[in-house]
Parts: sequence; C-alpha cells; structure tokens
Amino acid sequence: MKKYKAFTLIEVLISIVLFSMIVIFLYQTLDMTTKSNLFYEKKLNEKLDINLFKKILFLDLLNKTSDVNITKDRRGNSVVTFKTSHIYHNPFYSYVTYVISKDNNFLRLESKIKFNKNKLNDKFFDTLYVDKLQNNIKKFRFKKQSNGNITYYILKKNNQKILFGLDL
Repeated sequence: MKKYKAFTLIEVLISIVLFSMIVIFLYQTLDMTTKSNLFYEKKLNEKLDINLFKKILFLDLLNKTSDVNITKDRRGNSVVTFKTSHIYHNPFYSYVTYVISKDNNFLRLESKIKFNKNKLNDKFFDTLYVDKLQNNIKKFRFKKQSNGNITYYILKKNNQKILFGLDL
C-alpha cells in the first residue's frame, strides 16, 4: 500500500484561523495608521495656516508707510488700518485693514481708500479685495505700547490663544 503525505483537516483549519488572525491584526494596524496620519495632517495644516497668517501680518506691518490706526468694533475686537507697501492684489491699493467679520472670520481688506466704518460707500467697495486669513476667531486685540513702537495682537481661536508680537 502507498502512503500519502497530506494535511489533516484539523491542520488546515488551524492554519486558516492563524492566517485570519494575522490579517485582522494587519487591518487594524493599517486603520490606526490612517487615522493617525489624518490627525497629524490636520494639525500640520492648522499650524501652516497660522504661520501664513503671521507672515502676511508681519510683512504688512514691517512695510507700513503710515501710523497704525486702531479702533474697536461693537464686540470689542480691534479694527486695524494702516498704509503699507506690502500689497498682494493691486499696487495702487495701499490701505490694509484687519477686521473680524460677523461670522468670526479674520479678514484682510486691501483697498485704495482708507477704511472708515462710518463712511462706507460704493467707491470703497469698488476698490476692495478681501482675503479670509482665519476662521473661528473669537477675539482680536491689537495694542500699541506707550512708547508707540511695540505692537502685538492676540487671537483666540477655539479656546487656543495665538500670540504674536512685533518690535517696530
């Protein structure tokens, strides 16, 4: 009689169960890696947005050609207006205003005419570019120290403070 060397049914079932367990662990590892990558990508994008915002404001203030005018809106947030040579859209639109909109967006207004909340007219809006720099901003404070040189701002976004200071 010939003897065949083959696997028994129990050996085949055990190998299938072991292979299934390995595949399940590999899938869970892949899923956890995907979730962590999405989490860190979101955090990285938030930091890049904040750094871009800081760069724009810093360059605007560094290249300012007039004094910084600071007023308050109804909610107590600062409205900052000044003339600068750092322009994105039109080289003749040299007035820049930083303001928080009603829906908590931090806006950069670039215009040919100086922003005056009491005298807004069609001419102002015809010469206006609006850049949305940040969203979900709760507070914006812009202050000049007594010597007039040091200015800083504090933004509050989702209970996280963004502090930035300049010595100009």
